[in-house]
Amino acid sequence: MPQAVPKEHEVLVGVDGRILQDEVKPLVDAEIIEEHRRNPIGFHTDELERVLIYLRKHQLQQEGKLVIVCTKPHKEWCIGVLSGVRGIPPTILRDQVFSSREEAEHGIFLKRIKDLGLV
Repeated sequence: MPQAVPKEHEVLVGVDGRILQDEVKPLVDAEIIEEHRRNPIGFHTDELERVLIYLRKHQLQQEGKLVIVCTKPHKEWCIGVLSGVRGIPPTILRDQVFSSREEAEHGIFLKRIKDLGLV
């Protein structure tokens, strides 16, 4: 029975890759990116919502998860990367500094789609 878990994982990774390439990647275009920039929080078109659901599907996974970190209250936000270990603070990516939470939300969106090779 222990042999089944790696096989199941392999199948799930394959299905996930197919969903990414066949269903999510075709949705990511300049219009979707602009829609998210204009309205990163709130109601979205069906196409953007599908992309966001895919990006959020591993939300319980903590290691490597991107989060918004307010570095100066009400003035400055950065992207942080969680370590996945309780008590260890996130690594703050200081290469981009945002002047609003909405800008930071869009920054995370752009980073995720770039990391997945969608743009």
